[in-house]
Amino acid sequence: MKNPFQWEHPKAFAYNETIRKRIIGYEYLFALMADDICMHMPDAAQVIVVGAGGGQELSTLMPLLRSAHFIAVDPSDNMLALAKHRLMTENIAGEVTYITGELADYEGVADIVTCHLVLHFLQQPTQKAQLLKQIAQHVKIGGYVYLSSINGDIDDPIFKQQLDAWGRFAIRNGVKPHHWEAFVQSFGDTLMPITTESLYELCETAGLRVAQQYFRAYGIEAYRLERVR
Repeated sequence: MKNPFQWEHPKAFAYNETIRKRIIGYEYLFALMADDICMHMPDAAQVIVVGAGGGQELSTLMPLLRSAHFIAVDPSDNMLALAKHRLMTENIAGEVTYITGELADYEGVADIVTCHLVLHFLQQPTQKAQLLKQIAQHVKIGGYVYLSSINGDIDDPIFKQQLDAWGRFAIRNGVKPHHWEAFVQSFGDTLMPITTESLYELCETAGLRVAQQYFRAYGIEAYRLERVR
């Protein structure tokens, strides 16, 4: 099947518009994260954003953490360009280092690492485990990781029912039916979610404790994790 998620394609520049139509509660994922950070780590000095393309995390957090240094990591030049353009159009200034590549290309550690809607794109459980391990290595002990992903057993009839209900939302929100069908067909091909239980196990192995689940809508879940070792 043709990959509908071609980040280097020119259509990637429409990401910020299309993602809101497709992901239920997209704005809340970040608004609730911001509220949580204001409660638990308002003086964070360094923040690493994994999958920073589009600029949602930067747009949300930079006005709140004005003295923080942000490291924006994304493998796509197009997506990082979109993040830069968004900050410019929203007149948001701050200290940002942009890294085109992977998290492993950066050696520093941070108070906070965010990784939203990335994990389910990694094909193998070993790749997911490796990313979580790298994330843990890049956050200070006692620091926080804000993680969201699509979780579930794609062969479970309940998950398929959730997709049907999710599709009603997406189509009502402006997603064309054939685009939604392509999204559904990508599960098991481009999108490889794991169960919530498996995610917990991978986090624990990486040294990350699930401190709070702060969002859930169908298969979309968001967590605050704490590095404990």
